[in-house]
Amino acid sequence: MDTSVVQRTIAAPRFTAVLGLVLAVGVLSQGLFAGAFLQGDHSRLSWHETLGTLLVLPPLASLVAALALHRRHPDPPSTLVTRAFLLALVITTIITGHAGRDLLVVHVPAAIAVVAVAVRQGTGFGRIPNLGLTTGRDSQHSSPSRAKL
Repeated sequence: MDTSVVQRTIAAPRFTAVLGLVLAVGVLSQGLFAGAFLQGDHSRLSWHETLGTLLVLPPLASLVAALALHRRHPDPPSTLVTRAFLLALVITTIITGHAGRDLLVVHVPAAIAVVAVAVRQGTGFGRIPNLGLTTGRDSQHSSPSRAKL
């Protein structure tokens, strides 16, 4: 009986990982800009708006890459749905942000959800094989002469 696990990879894993992490860092930067303009630095409001609008590009590029590579390297359905969901969530965040104070109750939690899904995309989907990194457990077993602390 073959008990090996079949690992399904995703389309463009490195590209997807980079886009996810760029999106997460961008959204976290948004929080810094928002805090600055709420403290009175009104120049940061335009930075917040501009960066917020540009943050639609990483999830859009991720979805387009997955769809472009679908015939040659299809994503698992759950991964494709997550890419589309992330794009929809970013669009929701942008729309509620432009609506102003009336929809901040949706804007802020949606932005937090974007960070969570983007980090998952950047670290979970994009497991990049053969980076040569070892885990703490592996490194303890690889060097028997090393004294345990």
